[in-house]
Amino acid sequence: MIIDGLEINNWSREVIEEVRRGGVDIVHATVGVWEDTAATFTRIGAMRHLIRNNSDIVRNVTNVAEMEQAKADGVLGLLFGFQNSSMIGDDPELVGMFSDVGVKCVQLTYNIANHLGGSCYEPNDGGLTLAGHRIVEACNEFGVLIDISHVGNTTGRDAVDASEHPIAITHGNPLWFHDAKRNKPDEVIDAVASRGGMIGVTLYPLFMGGAEVPRSAYCEMIARLVDQVGIDSVGVGTDAVLGWDPDALGWMRSGRWNRPKDPSEIPTFPDWPHWFTGPSDFPSLAEGLTEAGFNDSDRDKILGGNWQRLFGQVIG
Repeated sequence: MIIDGLEINNWSREVIEEVRRGGVDIVHATVGVWEDTAATFTRIGAMRHLIRNNSDIVRNVTNVAEMEQAKADGVLGLLFGFQNSSMIGDDPELVGMFSDVGVKCVQLTYNIANHLGGSCYEPNDGGLTLAGHRIVEACNEFGVLIDISHVGNTTGRDAVDASEHPIAITHGNPLWFHDAKRNKPDEVIDAVASRGGMIGVTLYPLFMGGAEVPRSAYCEMIARLVDQVGIDSVGVGTDAVLGWDPDALGWMRSGRWNRPKDPSEIPTFPDWPHWFTGPSDFPSLAEGLTEAGFNDSDRDKILGGNWQRLFGQVIG
């Protein structure tokens, strides 16, 4: 089973077909970033409508049994998740309500601090707040995986300690591989792994050093990370961004709080490496892992088996 730990696509039938061309079976699909509660339910409704009208190639999955059935039926399984907690507010019951409609992963903060804690881009990270501790507890209660990919290091470290269940960095790389604020230092990576959690290495160019990074260097990074935390703690979270208009990155990064004043300042999506332009190139990544010295069993753990294990442990 090939599982992508995170994609933030603008989903359509064409995007679903492109993802499937790479042999991907399951995707943790972002269905909320900056939206409030009402707008998030509207977005989930749109996803459900898309899935219902393309049920021959895609379905929503909420547990490992449903993932396995989707693979057996030859359709793409989408596990819904949030990259923020703005839609939850200060109400732990909303974690359960969103879980009931298929949201099984919540990133505590996105690119700015919120009521739960600090972001990786904030100059000061005060750690997990009282509300943050309560939402972590609710995620544990309702079988929702906690994600700290964009979360500040202090808040992320607090979340590891506060959670009864393992947590994940669904899409990020080690800071020692590329010095970017969203990549994680050893103390966070090691803490996540020591509690049974996972690091989903990302192929988003800004967090791996750009499109010029060769496949061999990227896969050697994975091998070094496996040496650091163990084979069972590493997966892949591509952070794919298929189907968006070029100017969508501005909203994706900053929502409404930091809209550019000049249209020329609107960012555009970066070029991806030629050996991995998106999820359709998972066979290329698999080939690179083999060339880096991974046997078939360990390669398959990285490409999906480890996510399957973690999802089974946390969401059932």
